Amino acid sequence: MLYNKDEHSRYVLMAGKISVAAAVVGLAVFIMAFVVDIGSKELSKVSAQTATTTLTVLNTPPSFTVGAYEVIESSTSSPTNSGDVITWSALGSDSNNAPYFLLVCDTNATPTANAAADSGSLGTAPPQCSSTSTIQWGVSTSTLSDSYAFVSTTTASTAISQFSEVNTWFAWVCDDDPFNPRCNSVPVQGLNATNSSPFNVNNRPNLASVSNDGPVDPGGTLVFNSASDDPDVAGGADTLYLVVCQNPGDYDANTNDCSTNFIASTTISLTSNVSATYTLASIVRDNTYPANGFLVDEHGHEALDNPISSAFTVNNVAPVVLGGDIDLNGGVDLNPSVPGGEDTGFTLDFTVRDANSCVNSASTTEITGFTASVFRATLKSTSTCDGVTPAQYDANNCYTTGVATTTWNLSCTASSTQCTGPTVDQLDYTCTFPLWFVADPTDSGPETPAAFAADNWSAAIAGVDDNNATSSMATTSNPVELISFTALDLLSAEIPYGSLEPGTDTGTLSATTSVLSVGNTGLDQEVTGESMCGTYTVSTECPVSASSTIPESEQKFSSSSLAYSSPGAIALASSSNTEVELDVNKTTSTSTPNNGITYWGISVPVSITLAGSYQGLNSFIAVTAEAVDW
Repeated sequence: MLYNKDEHSRYVLMAGKISVAAAVVGLAVFIMAFVVDIGSKELSKVSAQTATTTLTVLNTPPSFTVGAYEVIESSTSSPTNSGDVITWSALGSDSNNAPYFLLVCDTNATPTANAAADSGSLGTAPPQCSSTSTIQWGVSTSTLSDSYAFVSTTTASTAISQFSEVNTWFAWVCDDDPFNPRCNSVPVQGLNATNSSPFNVNNRPNLASVSNDGPVDPGGTLVFNSASDDPDVAGGADTLYLVVCQNPGDYDANTNDCSTNFIASTTISLTSNVSATYTLASIVRDNTYPANGFLVDEHGHEALDNPISSAFTVNNVAPVVLGGDIDLNGGVDLNPSVPGGEDTGFTLDFTVRDANSCVNSASTTEITGFTASVFRATLKSTSTCDGVTPAQYDANNCYTTGVATTTWNLSCTASSTQCTGPTVDQLDYTCTFPLWFVADPTDSGPETPAAFAADNWSAAIAGVDDNNATSSMATTSNPVELISFTALDLLSAEIPYGSLEPGTDTGTLSATTSVLSVGNTGLDQEVTGESMCGTYTVSTECPVSASSTIPESEQKFSSSSLAYSSPGAIALASSSNTEVELDVNKTTSTSTPNNGITYWGISVPVSITLAGSYQGLNSFIAVTAEAVDW
């Protein structure tokens, strides 16, 4: 409320008042005149006399009911950040119920109280600190008596302003009485240790640069470094923190942290050149990523140069294939069954993993392919059957994607549903492949060479990414056996003995049959046969007849050309298979199988009287040759 002169009419009427000293002098003169009058008239009675009394009561200054204090503590431990406002408050009381001002200066020199133009203008002439060399931290607006006054000032960097890091303050309460403006005589400097003079200004820390030690691999550690320090010395330099956000707008000055897209922040107490460590996720796409460093001190004051960009690069890393992720033929032994050709029904399933994700930063495929090999494990390895070198291909023991699909057609399909986003790091492949009939067997058997029997078949995979980075070859954790497959192909469907008279023989084993080894083993053979007669068919055997049927035992055979009568010539039997030691080595060429020849001869019994053409049927059975004959 405003000062009301009607409520203090006596005070106003005496505005032309004399001083107290003048009143005393007047009283003395009155007494002396009274004595003289008595003397002159000899104390005679006179009529009553009167004298007017005057007095000026001086204005008294306001006083503190509650001394001035910092509304928010500003001290060494809790300074006011440069650019922020510091506020003082006090409760003042004026005996005349006049308005007052709260004045805050940097010295205790008596301030100057200024007079309002008249009694109706009270509260319009604020006081000021003692001189131009005195810093006036602030003066409040006119405040009603017995109400709290507030005064504020905005701090600034100590390097470019009147503010120091530590600033003393003194507070007065003053009025602007038109005739005798007054300030209280003794300033105050706060209520207690937490809101008393001096106040402290916290300067911004200095940030010169931000850098990082990238590039970095997914799952690796990236360190952001700064060239930074703090100019404050009161209480020691401030602890600094480097906060790294993805984008400039991600930083929240209220929390001194990233509201979103947080990357890293300082975790140890340092006062200069602070750093922040970022451990990348295990799956991160190779790319350059934005990063912005913000420097803040322990009081939440940010560097003026915030933020400084320090983009980092995530390396492209080669894919990875694990042995446990390679499944050769579903764990089932490889069992070829096509004589002289390729079996196409074998399977190979595997997973390629890439720490750069299965999808790249362009939202296309990160994992672009693979190299593969299937091989006899002890004989070959990932270096001698590497999936890349065409010359390493060998249908006996090394199948590799280094050759054209016309040579080895490993047909694979990648999963179309597995790669759902950048946090998925793997891609599954399902494949089929063929094996030639010459592929080395590794199952154990009495005729299998020891080197083969001690071996097995394995598969190896290397993944390839969109930067053509290729992983090392990994071999399956579950190798399988390749089963022996003995087979022959009879080249001729006839054994031509020619023409003989009864009672004669061929003299030597001169007719021949040739068989090809079209399996994956060394080859011997067994033979069996039927009698010969003029009426033989597959469904009609020859009758037992001495005159018209030549018994099967009259046919003899051997693996070499012998005399018919030689003990080495073996008689054919119909009731049991008889082995011929052809000793054909294992075929190693898919186009030129090894072959074996059997020599044949016959004798026509003298009892045969029926002339004409005789027929019969001999059968040839493939037999695995002894190991030494492979």
